[in-house]
Amino acid sequence: MNWFVERRELTEVVHTRSGLRIQDPSLERGVSGCHEVAGGTEHSWSEVTGDAVPAGLLPIEVTPRAREVLAPVPVLADRGEPATEAVRRLVDVARAAGAAHLDVLLREVDRRTLFASSGRQVEDHARYALLEVKAFHAGDGPPTDAWRSAAFPDVAHLRAALPSLEALVDGLVRELRETTPALPCPSGALSIVFPPGAASACFFHEVCGHPLEGDVVARGGSYLARRLGQRVAGEHLTVRDDPTDGHGALGFAWDDEGDAARPVALLREGVVDAPLLDARSALALGLAPNGHGRRVDFRHPPLPRMAHTRVEPHQGHLDALVADVSHGLLVQHLTPRQMDLLSGDFSFYIVEAREIRDGRVGRRVGPGILRGNGLEALAAIDAVGADARNLFATRGCRKLDHGPLPVSFGQPTVRFRQLTVGPWR
Repeated sequence: MNWFVERRELTEVVHTRSGLRIQDPSLERGVSGCHEVAGGTEHSWSEVTGDAVPAGLLPIEVTPRAREVLAPVPVLADRGEPATEAVRRLVDVARAAGAAHLDVLLREVDRRTLFASSGRQVEDHARYALLEVKAFHAGDGPPTDAWRSAAFPDVAHLRAALPSLEALVDGLVRELRETTPALPCPSGALSIVFPPGAASACFFHEVCGHPLEGDVVARGGSYLARRLGQRVAGEHLTVRDDPTDGHGALGFAWDDEGDAARPVALLREGVVDAPLLDARSALALGLAPNGHGRRVDFRHPPLPRMAHTRVEPHQGHLDALVADVSHGLLVQHLTPRQMDLLSGDFSFYIVEAREIRDGRVGRRVGPGILRGNGLEALAAIDAVGADARNLFATRGCRKLDHGPLPVSFGQPTVRFRQLTVGPWR
């Protein structure tokens, strides 16, 4: 039998076209238990709403630490004004730069957990502030927009970084103005470049990460698991998932099963290396857990999940790797469209990209679709830069019927000899 105790507090400041909205802190507290039954395990959960842990909910030896984790006193109650000021400053910068509008989401989360089993109790504490900005430009053609996101350990760190965030928003708006109206997305096989620290890094999350999550591997549903120990890319490509990184904001030391989080190489110098494991998938595969058992909250059992998926640096930089491209796309933002874990076939929506002609980055291109097969795409990576950035974070990753978990990406410049693109229809 084991127990999982969680206290999660959240607050948000949102700016949209209708104005500024400040959400009061929300607080969720609960306990779940897991015990062995014939043929598997059984999970149960209870929400904690009062000031005390209900008698009999937890073993006597677990209750004292659980009481500390579940303390009902808010810790984010005084965060509203600093967060609101930060949002207003970014909106003012966007207006001054000529943006038609700036959407902003600033979310701060404080999460405390306790995992307890016979003879072992492990606590973890995570706090992060997630910022998302989306700038809109209204020029001669259709309106265009661009989106960026970043994570910080808390609102205080975000406020300290405001000068750089203001520069980011100003640069984002000016780039929109200078690169629009957009060209139609080209069709065919083109050279593709992902710039460092960009939202295009979700490619590796989908194409390398999900196929090597332990439950997918254990049920035989992964195109990469069939090639464990085999080369699928050049020696310049290493992809890791590292929960301890998270660029100082989304990282964690212990997973939600009390196992130490550690980096796992999905691809090591082009060779398929290891899956991401929780306790259940590790048992099924005859391996040891590696700290990737994550829960959406106390209502859900753990699953093997990604945390911070990054491409390791190699050599070169963006300008040098673009200089060799005669015709291609600099893809700054992708979102998943379809990923077949068994075959490796994929497609992504190209949300933001710019044309490359004769080694020079030019105007934005209209929405498109990037498609291909994982094995062919990984083999087509002919260069990985040394200019790695762990600057991009997302609102979350969904899996099965389990809601979004915070994840982040990191990558240097990555260049593909050819991938297939076409307009978004």
